[in-house]
Amino acid sequence: MSRVAQARARQASKAGRRPGRDGAPELGGSEAGPGDQALEAEKATTGPLLEARDLKKTFATGGQELAILKGLSLKVASGQSLAILGASGSGKSTLLYLLGGLDRPSGGQVLSRGLDVFRLSEPELARWRAREVGFVFQYHHLLSEFAALENVAMPALVAGLSQAQAEGLAKPLLERVGLAQRLSHRPGKLSGGEQQRVALARALVLSPKVLLADEPTGNLDAQSAALVNALISELVAEKKMSAVVVTHNADLARQMETRLELVNGRLRPWPG
Repeated sequence: MSRVAQARARQASKAGRRPGRDGAPELGGSEAGPGDQALEAEKATTGPLLEARDLKKTFATGGQELAILKGLSLKVASGQSLAILGASGSGKSTLLYLLGGLDRPSGGQVLSRGLDVFRLSEPELARWRAREVGFVFQYHHLLSEFAALENVAMPALVAGLSQAQAEGLAKPLLERVGLAQRLSHRPGKLSGGEQQRVALARALVLSPKVLLADEPTGNLDAQSAALVNALISELVAEKKMSAVVVTHNADLARQMETRLELVNGRLRPWPG
């Protein structure tokens, strides 16, 4: 079995599982399942591209319940770009994980064009993520033993495309993010900014409807952060996709059309 096939099997075996608290992306699978017919029927209903309704999330700590999100509501329209700012520990990443189906709420709903995503089985939820959502995290989560081209192609391989098809999607994206000369480089041979650009290309390889980015420039120097910021804004506009970006970076936030702040478990307009 080839290295790519081994990684494909390894990633596909995770389908339907939520990630650990390190935020590693769950690629999921796309093979048809018995629930997919109902899923597609529900998706035909109308509504915002992504919506949180009365979302609550609590964690047990020291024998007590700590409320992080307190009845939060949010609508993300098709093509809308949105930044969420807030203090460390305010629940920004938690909200993003809930919106992307990576964690389950303590109460409330997450809807995708009227589809209640948490009514899906775990395999169906994984397939929904693979089709609808692209994730970029603060840490790139690239597979160290694979080249940039293979890393970007991996979600397409897991989705069932041939290696030629997957790499045919991956290569133009790497060229678009300025890495045409780095296709065969492994992550260890790339700078931090280059690694994050590979991660951005990987998030977009299956043309998701919405990009969810959690502090995508948090580990980068100012110059690399500015480049990644610009690429996120440009690619979201080019592909006419929606984006929800959690960030401390005011420059990146100002490039999004809507800016909100998470305070005391609820969202309000950002005053910056």
